[in-house]
Amino acid sequence: MLPHRRTAGFSLIELLIVLAVMGILAGIVLPDTNPGLHDRLRAAAQILSTDLAYGRSLAVTYNSTYRIRFDAKANRYVLTHSGSNPALDKLPDSPFRSPDDPPDEHIVDLDELPSIGRPVRIAAVARLGTFFSRAEDLEFGPLGETTESDPTYIWLAAGEGEQTRYIVLTVNPITGLAEVGDYSALGPPKYLLEEEEFDTTTSTYF
Repeated sequence: MLPHRRTAGFSLIELLIVLAVMGILAGIVLPDTNPGLHDRLRAAAQILSTDLAYGRSLAVTYNSTYRIRFDAKANRYVLTHSGSNPALDKLPDSPFRSPDDPPDEHIVDLDELPSIGRPVRIAAVARLGTFFSRAEDLEFGPLGETTESDPTYIWLAAGEGEQTRYIVLTVNPITGLAEVGDYSALGPPKYLLEEEEFDTTTSTYF
């Protein structure tokens, strides 16, 4: 009989330390005076990527589900426990959460991020099946996967008009890992930015 082998892995504390270091590095990327669009977008994307990894790590560690809900109009996102065990509703202490956050929420207002401010905003959140469809949240399961079968795309934007630039984060539904894309003038499909609905069968607005 083969001896039992201990599976190597990270504890929650180790994961939080790694994520905290990533968050600190993202915070010092920006200079203190007038960072450009590229720097603002890149730093905001890194902070969002860190929070996505944090939500995923909580789901794996506690064998439950955690949801990040995006509010583009308020320019913020909120992490909460979405599983069935109410004992997990209170989020663990971490360097990410503001002392002003409710005990069951981790809130990030992009307008209030140091050295980033108003120019960075959530442009759109969508999932890609046959076509992009709007999404409002992203939920991680106990294996680190997302609870949706399609990849999730999150566009961050900075600038106005023709000077608007974007960075998109893509979340793999199987691994739950987020990939930060390139700085680009190419944003989400127009219908994701419009109030009108889009008929994917005829490719027209209605």
